Amino acid sequence: MRVVRNEKSVEVATGEGIDLVVTRSVGIPEQLQKEWPAEPSVEGRAVRFVRRRVDAPPPDVDGGVTTLHYELEAVAAGTARVVLSPRPASGEAVAPPQVLEVTVRASSPSLAGLVEQLAATVATSAATPVELARLLGEVESDSAGGVYVKPGDPRLARVIVVKKHASGALNDVQLQLATPGALTAAELERLWGPPSRPPLLAVGETKLIFRPPAPHGARYRAVVSLTLDGDEKGPVTWVDVIRDTI
Repeated sequence: MRVVRNEKSVEVATGEGIDLVVTRSVGIPEQLQKEWPAEPSVEGRAVRFVRRRVDAPPPDVDGGVTTLHYELEAVAAGTARVVLSPRPASGEAVAPPQVLEVTVRASSPSLAGLVEQLAATVATSAATPVELARLLGEVESDSAGGVYVKPGDPRLARVIVVKKHASGALNDVQLQLATPGALTAAELERLWGPPSRPPLLAVGETKLIFRPPAPHGARYRAVVSLTLDGDEKGPVTWVDVIRDTI
């Protein structure tokens, strides 16, 4: 739940909750008081109102503040405006409305879902290496060997789109995880079945190979290689999605 106090705008993902908080002073003259509405006005379909909660000050406190929580849910990508218009007790208590501009972005897939999508793209897309790189973040450099990318996804530390030496066409896409172990081999095993185990290539790391089925009509298939630190119980550090022939 994203708590919002005195903010004019907020960005959240679909499915995320928003707790819009306002207060009402208790120990002030009645003519200076204002009453917040039972529910906000919501313009746009990206956000829906869920409920209002009211937290009154303890009964043994003289005065104090009543806190009102307007709980909202981001239901679709897009924008919405949430308006709370207080009703003043008198002309002396006139107060401006509380307005919150909400931007809702589409939820990111899980890392396993990201790898699954990338495997399908590698198998089917006609995009050039640099075009594919731009889908994954900001291109930092483009050389004969590959395209280096600053990832747009914070769960990735580095992305390299590797080119074939002879033709410059796509060879593979390498993803370094920002947090080792954020993706597990078990997650991909649930998608594609047990991995194969190639010979040990380097001391201190282990490789596991998954072979997703080729999409119908695709010219290629993708091979997904995981690099684990240490043995098979170690955390996954790199994911390599390789374009292979069918």
